[in-house]
Amino acid sequence: MLLRAADAREFVESWHPGIIGTDFISPEWVLSSWDTLTQLGSPAVAVVRDGDIWAAVTLTEKTTPKGPVFGFAGQPLGDEHDAALSAPSAVRLLPDLRRLLERTAAKSADLVLDCLTTDGHLARELSRAPRWDLEPLAAPVIALANMRVSAKGHARRLRNLSALGSLRFDVIDGPELTAAEGERFIRAKWDDWTRQGRIDTLPPVERLAGFPHFMGAAVSGLARRGRARLWTLSLNGDRVAEDLHIGPPSAPLIYMGSYSHDLRTYSPGRVLLEETLGRLAARGCAYVRMGRGDEAYKKEAGAGDETVLRAAPARD
Repeated sequence: MLLRAADAREFVESWHPGIIGTDFISPEWVLSSWDTLTQLGSPAVAVVRDGDIWAAVTLTEKTTPKGPVFGFAGQPLGDEHDAALSAPSAVRLLPDLRRLLERTAAKSADLVLDCLTTDGHLARELSRAPRWDLEPLAAPVIALANMRVSAKGHARRLRNLSALGSLRFDVIDGPELTAAEGERFIRAKWDDWTRQGRIDTLPPVERLAGFPHFMGAAVSGLARRGRARLWTLSLNGDRVAEDLHIGPPSAPLIYMGSYSHDLRTYSPGRVLLEETLGRLAARGCAYVRMGRGDEAYKKEAGAGDETVLRAAPARD
């Protein structure tokens, strides 16, 4: 069935902590996107059940002159999506869930599922189906055993930056990563990009008025479960670079970063990334997911050629 509006919200609010899925389909992420980014669409959930067992895809439905358009809840913001499963045995419902998505697409103007994890349950099901188009999108991963960070180069950049004053690296997580802190992170990025005259180059969704509130609510909720943290670099007490990590500390995804463009010649963003990778490696972390996008700095740090998928039913 396809749940809409209040029914969709009630369904997601009822999820227990053991639901199987990625952080970008968690209740914290989904409910925050539905509440604050209404321009993306209204709540919808495609769900199939067998008794108490269910499999679902959380969606937004946007009305257009040509008909409804469906995408993942919060799309295009999430970097790793999948179906949500109530229990491991719910994998048997995935063919039924796929057929429900196909029926929904047939009655709509479009249905596009962005950033499916390639090893996820839904991607595997769709890859076996004849009538789905799957497009790879760059989402590289750094295996820390193979990271390309020059110790001498990092030390030189640290010296150059520390010549301007006192440096401090911090990690803000758990209850300290509040909704207000998450909002501040986004608004600080807005302020810096506005000063540089570059605010219009941010993706349109990241310029929506509700975007800071969305990130604050989603990130603080995830942080309370140990699924988000903010790595920061401060100079003389002022933040000059910040990276938002989503996921477990043992295998984080660097979702979004910000650095002071006024200090760009000192590469504060690179300094923070290199320091972070080194500290994570020292803690036994095996790899760091760099999120979607094939930016050069990811390759320079040793990222591979991993991908996520954009999935859509084939159109005649």
